Amino acid sequence: MGNEPIRPDVTVVEVPQWQGSSSVTAHRLRAGARLLGDLVPAADRVCVDVANDDGRRALAANARRTRAALERADGRFTVTLGGDCGVELEPIAAAARRHGDRLAVVWFDAHGDLNTPESSPSGAFHGMVLRTLLGEGPADLVPDRPLKPRQVVLAGVRDLDPAERDYAAAAGIPTVGDPDALVEAVGDASAVYVHIDLDVLDPEVFRSVGVPTPQGLTPDRLLAMVTALARRFEVAGLGITEYEPARPEDQDLLAGLIRPIADACRSSVAAVVELRARAAWPAEFTEERGGWLLRHTPDVGRRRSNSAVPPPSGGEATIGDIEQFYRDRDRPVIVQIPDALGDLDALLDRRGYRREAPTTVLTAFTEEVVAATAGAETPSVDLDEDLERPLRVFAELDDHADTTAVGEKVISRIAPPAGFASVTRNGKAVGMGLFVADAGWAGAFCMATRPDVRRQGVGTAVLGAGARWAARQRADRLYLQVEADNDAAWRLYQNVGFTPSYAYHYRIAP
Repeated sequence: MGNEPIRPDVTVVEVPQWQGSSSVTAHRLRAGARLLGDLVPAADRVCVDVANDDGRRALAANARRTRAALERADGRFTVTLGGDCGVELEPIAAAARRHGDRLAVVWFDAHGDLNTPESSPSGAFHGMVLRTLLGEGPADLVPDRPLKPRQVVLAGVRDLDPAERDYAAAAGIPTVGDPDALVEAVGDASAVYVHIDLDVLDPEVFRSVGVPTPQGLTPDRLLAMVTALARRFEVAGLGITEYEPARPEDQDLLAGLIRPIADACRSSVAAVVELRARAAWPAEFTEERGGWLLRHTPDVGRRRSNSAVPPPSGGEATIGDIEQFYRDRDRPVIVQIPDALGDLDALLDRRGYRREAPTTVLTAFTEEVVAATAGAETPSVDLDEDLERPLRVFAELDDHADTTAVGEKVISRIAPPAGFASVTRNGKAVGMGLFVADAGWAGAFCMATRPDVRRQGVGTAVLGAGARWAARQRADRLYLQVEADNDAAWRLYQNVGFTPSYAYHYRIAP
């Protein structure tokens, strides 16, 4: 486990741009983009046809072509591979348009790239890229929504020109070099864009860059810092730049580094959402064992309340340890498995575990769900933040043997802020949804509509009310789970703006 390739729901955009570099070997960047692309499995791969001429006009043309390539991504996670650092203009601008002020950009680089055309000693654009993204650069390259200095964190930076140092100090842009400090510096952002100039690595171990700079990060430290980000924040995009292939050993190093970096970034939504979902749907008893999370809620039959969650990359506990935990409690052994953990899934299959309940987690931007539900003629919705009355509605609509136990042992223990949306007709509850907010996200649970009133806008009304409530909690992202065979739910959720982010299923011991 942990060494599997990233799932191929990724778009790779190769931009073999060299015109922004000051390196005398900048022509190698074209081969570098292609070699980096070979290291990232992808569902879709686009190679931008960069301009052949030099100068600022070529950079602007390349940016336009990169933007067109990004628009082909169709919601997939995007990895942009350069080329010089200037290829990041459009990917970061797209992330800023999508996430607004809640985006942070983490700039892994030996250099700050904070010069202006006036302050730059070399005049090369790859030393001005970040300053341009901040709104101070060549007019034809400044994005329509510039970043604010508080959205930027420098990581591994160690070679600033005097003007860059003065600007960073005056603007309050932090420089960090370890995982904990990096997470703290990103603060309350809801998403991060990760930019990696490979000269952030120490030239003692990696020299295939145009401007090698001593005292850089080790590959292990770089991976640890990116992984720390991906476990705490949604990664809105990843860019890797400035590879000038010169030594076979450097390509070997990247072969072991790029894939786990891309894997961590692509899996960030799963890490962020699952952390919140576990808190939002609490198990009565939990135990950490060898990296696994073991959940147990007596009298509740739902898989999420009584299943083991494996760590993302191995762990010290054995399957035998996990099985013993549940057998000691007279419970079936159930493991929730992300689809990416193919080795573990195969192991459990060999042990006779049956596969059940393939589930996809959908996510949406709250404002888009609000907009999609605003124009429809939908029923009026009650929204309660005190969960006493909602428990009665839940008991009416939730048709399971463990409904009472779920109300008493799960819903009644949910920590605020939580909102329960319900629709009532003729004194009877006909639709409901439970929304739980946590640090910029809100999960939707217990979505249900009485069969006799389906296709009458009840579900849309509940989702709209929940999204408006989530917006008041400053939750700009929504998530929910839907089983693969629930066609009606899929149509409802996709019609209001939800898209698939990741998938999991359960394995149940014989």
